[in-house]
Amino acid sequence: MHRNYRKPLVIAAPKIGLKHPKSVSAIYEFAPSTRFLPTIARDFGDASNVQKLVLCSGKISYDIESAIEKKGQSHGVRVVRLEEIAPFPIHDLRHWMGSLSK
Repeated sequence: MHRNYRKPLVIAAPKIGLKHPKSVSAIYEFAPSTRFLPTIARDFGDASNVQKLVLCSGKISYDIESAIEKKGQSHGVRVVRLEEIAPFPIHDLRHWMGSLSK
């Protein structure tokens, strides 16, 4: 969504997610040609054979990802982190759910 004015960022949540070691962005993600992503997905195992979809937001997503990495049983799991709750990104979720293997 593009606005003709600048809107300040207000986060009404615990700030632990801002200090989390995995909560970083590369410098190229701030380039002028980039945009905000309402959902961010990370596949564990083969991306063409995703059988489980985990939907979460905030610090919980980092905890789930680290638990999957520690167990090592990560075949066919996709973790989708919601970066925007309102308006709810239903089109992005349909995209991620549509790519699940039956």
